[in-house]
Amino acid sequence: MLKSYEAILERNQSVRWLTSAPPRHATDIRIIIVMEETHPVSPSSSPSSREILRRTRGAWGRGKTIEEVDAEIQQMRSEWEREWNSLTKVVSLIPTS
Repeated sequence: MLKSYEAILERNQSVRWLTSAPPRHATDIRIIIVMEETHPVSPSSSPSSREILRRTRGAWGRGKTIEEVDAEIQQMRSEWEREWNSLTKVVSLIPTS
């Protein structure tokens, strides 16, 4: 049976347990480290908000009001939900045994 214990591996390579430490064994203990990989974003590589707005200008067409864009989005959502609901009905009709 596997048990998990949480610890922080500090910069000096020492381990600080966040929970109770595992019991000591006469044999070696296998340790797996799971890390979230982070990529620092340099200011030069990320576009400015002005650049993002410039790139997306006209994506919904030209001369539309916010109400018209909202209506189009709502229509797309209702079509998707309608398709999803019909798929759900089909799945429920499939016999399980």
